[in-house]
Amino acid sequence: MTEIPIQLIGPLSEPIGSLRAGAFALIATAEETARNRNLTKRSAFPLVLKEYVEGAGYTVEEKELSNAVDALERVRRGERLSVIQIKIHQQIDYHAGSVGNGNSKHQTEGKSNSMVTTLETSTIHTFFEVERVYPDDMAKGWYERLVGLDEHKARLLIELEMLLYPERLVQWSKANHNGQVLRLCELYRNRVPLILLEGDVGTGKTALAETIGDALARHIGGGKHVHLLKMNTQVRGTGQVGEMSDLIVQAFVQAEARAKSLGGDPVLLLLDEADALAVSRETQQMHHEDKAGLNTLLQRLDNLRLVHLPIAALFITNRPEALDPAVRRRSALNLHFERPGDEIRERIFITSVPEIRIGKKEIAELVRLTGPNESKNKNVPFTASDLTDRLLPAALRQAYRERRTLEVRDLIEQGQTMEPTPVLSVTAI
Repeated sequence: MTEIPIQLIGPLSEPIGSLRAGAFALIATAEETARNRNLTKRSAFPLVLKEYVEGAGYTVEEKELSNAVDALERVRRGERLSVIQIKIHQQIDYHAGSVGNGNSKHQTEGKSNSMVTTLETSTIHTFFEVERVYPDDMAKGWYERLVGLDEHKARLLIELEMLLYPERLVQWSKANHNGQVLRLCELYRNRVPLILLEGDVGTGKTALAETIGDALARHIGGGKHVHLLKMNTQVRGTGQVGEMSDLIVQAFVQAEARAKSLGGDPVLLLLDEADALAVSRETQQMHHEDKAGLNTLLQRLDNLRLVHLPIAALFITNRPEALDPAVRRRSALNLHFERPGDEIRERIFITSVPEIRIGKKEIAELVRLTGPNESKNKNVPFTASDLTDRLLPAALRQAYRERRTLEVRDLIEQGQTMEPTPVLSVTAI
């Protein structure tokens, strides 16, 4: 999902350029302005928009400004526009104007009444990776290969159903309580739709979060789709004053606008390495910007509870101790992931290479070589990803290199030399 550009049009309907800030960014700024100045969002839109246009070096008539505000309101309600256009009135009579935040300048000397100057194209913040839509057969296969997570799968699936489809909870209550809607159902509806997936590296947290949408779509049925928006690291910004808070607001506004545009289809908002944004305020080295960003993140999570949109946030962390307690208190569900035990590692080996016959002695040897009691492993077992992303591919690579059949001995040889991923230290919190 990308930004919606705001394009400036000259008096002769010729394109002049685009504002540095797009529609979602302006909506986010207007929301902040409304809160800070105790204004309505509707009244904050023209103030913010006019400021950006004049910052670009142009003036705009009230009618054109009103049309643009109407378009922004439509975007805020969830309508998906390809572009928003503003017909500018004239160029402000000074020698240099800047686009948006003042970083892009165009020369206007001697051309104060001319419209020949072209603005620098806006730098659009894209906060999410490519949107994923479920059901999806590839995700289904990946989900089914997640061995040893059956309980986590079941708990996450039912929690998402209750959070994203509250009408089903109401129907259940009426069917089982003589037509009454339990007060607890309403309390449940008012929970912050946040789920924490925490634990050691390589234990399947991200894999489950990125595939549960398929299981949910198939479980709900009826041709419904589930959408996944995975935040990227751009949300943290570059450390400028107020930047991270602004970017967090913009990212959530984009997600909320997307949810509104989908006609009821739910959105999963995924944040990997959540401790990068939600680190505990008790950390002595915590910078002021990080504290401001965390406060903004908490506000946006609370806002999800209030707007009643079909959005659930999935936060993933390898450092649960680093998360701020306020984030943990808001979570509707907390799933903790451990490294796989002997039985689970055995199942991973057997299900990953079903074409190879592995005897009891051989599977016992593989389990031992990848377990905590093997001296080279230093009391640390292999993670699931150590097996599926390192050991097994290494065995396959060796057999392919020698142009021969993949054999059990290839797996054992890799197990004899390979070491597990070290446990992530939490002392750096």
